[in-house]
Amino acid sequence: MKLVPIISKDAGSNVFFLQGEGEGAKSLMIDASMDPEGLNPDMLLLTHCHFDHIAMAKDIQRRTGCEILMSGIDADFFEADPQGNSVADILGAKAEDHLFKVDRRLKDGDIIDLGELKLEVIETPGHSPGGISLYEPQNKLLFSGDMIFAGSYGRYDLPGGNKEKLKKSIARLGKLDVNEAFPGHGPSMSSGVKEYINSIKVD
Repeated sequence: MKLVPIISKDAGSNVFFLQGEGEGAKSLMIDASMDPEGLNPDMLLLTHCHFDHIAMAKDIQRRTGCEILMSGIDADFFEADPQGNSVADILGAKAEDHLFKVDRRLKDGDIIDLGELKLEVIETPGHSPGGISLYEPQNKLLFSGDMIFAGSYGRYDLPGGNKEKLKKSIARLGKLDVNEAFPGHGPSMSSGVKEYINSIKVD
């Protein structure tokens, strides 16, 4: 497996690129705050519909021809009001300039197949109505979107957010056996991840 993390230094989100190995190997990019040169994913997975995670999806798809994946819940939520529900206003952006078509609507338990590497889709609402995290059991990797960060957790006061759902989603992630966690913002975590997730108290 090849994992390339591109850690955002500004208001954008982190981007992660995974290259599978073996027969039928495919590549996956997670989130789209930027379009990293030289990386050509077969699939682009958006963890949720907020503008800082989807801004470059249209451009990446135009450049690479990749398939765009998002949870069905967040896809419907975004399409109902792209500007408001993507919170584009907060970043001073116009969502209508970045509209894209979701090619595959995901649900809890779906498997993202990259060949020998397979990731499980875990529905983790609370920050958005249909946010998802990804778990790779072989290496025990967690891609948590905006659920958890090193030292904090995702806000729940944006459109479609819900405090109680966020708490339940974090508790669900705390049941996973995780060696490394890769959040949507900030540094990755590689020590005591499970214990840290279970210590989070949502205020």
